[in-house]
Amino acid sequence: MPSAWEHPSLSPQQRARLGELYPDASIAADHSWPFGITVLEFHAGEAHLLLKASATSHHLEREYRAHTRWLASLAGDVPVLVAYDRAAGLLVKTFLPGRLVLGSPAEHDPAVFQQAGTLLGRLHRGLAPIRAPHYEESMARKTHAWLGRAGGLAPAAQLRAAADWLEAFRPSPVELVPTHGDYQPRNWLVRPDGRLAVIDFGRAELRPWYSDLVRMQHGDFATRPGLRAAFMDGYGPGPTPDSGSADDAGRRLDALMQAVGTIVWSQGMGDAAFEEHGRTMLARILADS
Repeated sequence: MPSAWEHPSLSPQQRARLGELYPDASIAADHSWPFGITVLEFHAGEAHLLLKASATSHHLEREYRAHTRWLASLAGDVPVLVAYDRAAGLLVKTFLPGRLVLGSPAEHDPAVFQQAGTLLGRLHRGLAPIRAPHYEESMARKTHAWLGRAGGLAPAAQLRAAADWLEAFRPSPVELVPTHGDYQPRNWLVRPDGRLAVIDFGRAELRPWYSDLVRMQHGDFATRPGLRAAFMDGYGPGPTPDSGSADDAGRRLDALMQAVGTIVWSQGMGDAAFEEHGRTMLARILADS
């Protein structure tokens, strides 16, 4: 009988390692992403598991770090890490049954957003904030680098305005907490019992808490303010207090970096829809400046 791991996107090393770990596996579904990460739902004995495989992506390393350092506060509401092989580029975790919020009626349900806010609050408060004197300096450099690659991808006047704002920006110390990095309905799962779960921590990192709100502020919150109110009601107060104008500037820097980064990354990956979303973000951020 041929091995279940004869998948065209798996390398010989990955196939061999998976054959050692799960010799009797059967593939249930292929959820692979179009941009370089193989994602396979499979059964091994009585276990229902999910494989992520990539020989080059940092996504797996970030997900492993999140599961081993930061997700205890979300126990029971996130998948469980089962195996990780850095050399082979393999990560295995439990598969959570349910339905993605994105594209379902749940995407318009304030009760779902309230649950999502509660879960994010648990993540952000799961570790005492870490003071980072030079974080914003690093983010400003990254944003400047993204702008250097964005020529011709957004209106020139907007890129100049972004560069001018960045030139005037003065970094301040910030406090960092565990963040998801892509917190929005495509990474929320409604389980059969109605409870929400969070998946995909491949962009998890220590960042200011408000970083996890940027994608929703330029997505669901932008057109449905009632969902934002429900979300923030579930979230509660921020894990660190606002600091007036410095905090506002830091939020704008984070949003600007995400907008320009989205444009440039999406153009390189050929994702036209996400690239256009980045341009919409950029226009909205500059209009609010």
